[in-house]
Amino acid sequence: MNKSSIRALLLTAAAIGATLTQTESLATEHNTESSNNREFGYLTAPSLSPGHVLRPSSMFSYPDIHPAGSWNIGTDFHWANVWAYEPDRYLIDCEWIRCNTRICYALNNSTSLGILIPVMGRWGGVADQFIEEFHSVFGMDNDDRQQMPQDQSIISYVSNGATQTIARGESWGIGDTAFFAAYRRDSVGNRPAVILQGQLSLPTGDADEMQGLGNPSLSVSALVSKRLRTGPVLVFGGFGLVYCRADKIAGIRLRNDEWSGLLGVAYECSPTVLLIIQNLSSSPVAKNYAPFSDACHELSIGFKWQISASFALEFGLTENVATFDNSADFGAHFSFTLPL
Repeated sequence: MNKSSIRALLLTAAAIGATLTQTESLATEHNTESSNNREFGYLTAPSLSPGHVLRPSSMFSYPDIHPAGSWNIGTDFHWANVWAYEPDRYLIDCEWIRCNTRICYALNNSTSLGILIPVMGRWGGVADQFIEEFHSVFGMDNDDRQQMPQDQSIISYVSNGATQTIARGESWGIGDTAFFAAYRRDSVGNRPAVILQGQLSLPTGDADEMQGLGNPSLSVSALVSKRLRTGPVLVFGGFGLVYCRADKIAGIRLRNDEWSGLLGVAYECSPTVLLIIQNLSSSPVAKNYAPFSDACHELSIGFKWQISASFALEFGLTENVATFDNSADFGAHFSFTLPL
């Protein structure tokens, strides 16, 4: 990890530490029957940066465990405005959309199997003017963006002095389909709650249209969640590892392995509503290609709402931090789960 990556993680940890300090006194006062570690308060918001968005991460398949023999379905929707530009090197100007449909079957009260079917979309979108005006208000550099047409969709790079277009215009299709298995252990006493997951993804997405990687991938992940005493604050963290033998995208050399680290805090406003802040750090996508050889960091803020025992909603907003040229400028996330 480079210095900016380490600095971003330290800043996130410091912010979380400050939150915990301010809410620790509330922890001893909040004593309800729901005060256990069953709630996994993290947002199922994967990386929206170029490259990472093509790799389905097992960390965010998030199967809710239901009674043995039952089925449930979930959908998570992710949108991001992406702008990455270096003169005479590359241009990524578009909006990504990724919509995952998850179908899970509970083998027993702690173990489930599932399939995740993603739909990938890329288009010009509608957010460029809003983002440029936002940058202008805060005195941020806008010159390069304003030189380009608004709401265009193009991915290109320069090779041997000639511009090579990887993808242009609107594109929709199925991404790489994933099969996963998950084990969930709720907390007992002082032990944290744990989710362990493994996943195999098949190359059903069109790599030429930037909808998949063109190769199978394997991933494993682990997440833990712990309530502070009997109070309203939960802390959580996770780690995921993905391996794929995809060596190149349009001539750009890729890393075969990718790790992700998740760290965050959830505050229980009520037994059914959680407010959440989390940081996702992901390892570099490319072996030696400008900022894409640096780790990316995405900060998400949102909430979870458990409407009933079997119906949950979540919503979050995502902003890139620390390294700005290798991830989405701004993104949104929406998810719901219900029984079949």
